[in-house]
Amino acid sequence: MRSANVFSEKLTNWDLLNTNVKPYLEEMPHLREIQAELETVISDGRGLDSEQEVARAQLRELTRRRQDLERRGESLRRRVASHLRGTFGFTSEQLIKFGVNPRPTRPRPRKSRKSQEKPQETASSPPAK
Repeated sequence: MRSANVFSEKLTNWDLLNTNVKPYLEEMPHLREIQAELETVISDGRGLDSEQEVARAQLRELTRRRQDLERRGESLRRRVASHLRGTFGFTSEQLIKFGVNPRPTRPRPRKSRKSQEKPQETASSPPAK
């Protein structure tokens, strides 16, 4: 649960208490000062809650803009890297100074002779139909 929901519940509880205590202030005058302070806290809390929602909306907007910028930057980086690979070659060591990893030049593993040979049919086995 988000802390904003918890705070909102607290504000609701404080407001309920404040509203229901008001009719009894004539009978309990010692609560007037506390009730007035509670009313101030409730109004301040609502103001802070609305400020927090505005800040949350701004954060989401900034996050979306930053992610768009990251996508654009990565796309441009990949395009430049492709041009550099085309110019210098995929395995060129010159790519390193641009932050582009050259393609490794490891030799391919050789197939063993046994896997290259086809199994020969023996004369005793009948031909497959």
